[in-house]
Amino acid sequence: STSTSDFVKKLYKMLSDPTLQSIVAWGPHGDCFVVKDPHEFTKSILPRLFKHANFASFVRQLNKYDFHKVKNTEGEFGEHSWVFRHPDFHADQRAALENIKRKVPAARKTHTTPPPMSSRPLSTPTTSSLHSEIDRLTQAQDELSAHVRNLERNYHDVLVEMVGFQRNMAQQDGLMQGLIQY
Repeated sequence: STSTSDFVKKLYKMLSDPTLQSIVAWGPHGDCFVVKDPHEFTKSILPRLFKHANFASFVRQLNKYDFHKVKNTEGEFGEHSWVFRHPDFHADQRAALENIKRKVPAARKTHTTPPPMSSRPLSTPTTSSLHSEIDRLTQAQDELSAHVRNLERNYHDVLVEMVGFQRNMAQQDGLMQGLIQY
């Protein structure tokens, strides 16, 4: 018999925990899961269940198991939420979890010699610094998007006020013309 990976088991167990529903939960049909609050998820859940606090690493791990990010249509689950799906990952199909396997990287099918030890440490800080830079840029983009939406709302409000102001001016003008002609 085949066994389910620890990562997939932890994922399923995490989604079964009712105390975490406000942060991460199954989608309404149980065919996807939603990280509703990535910040809180990264701060409190990742370190406790996955022994790290890097959302990008969590997403990479999901990708390795062939989970796919689903477009959050019309912000259905909240503006900052992330939705993930896998054809064999369902709330009511625990038995199907064993079908979820880690993808085999295509490039590693040929036996290659590992790089010499001296070159290895260079890649690790570079990778982690790139991931933290990606996280920082993603957060900055989210903040800018929220700022633009706020500016659009303000612009709309100003336009509404200006139309009202113009209407009042036209009425006052009419009133003045009437007084002058009187």
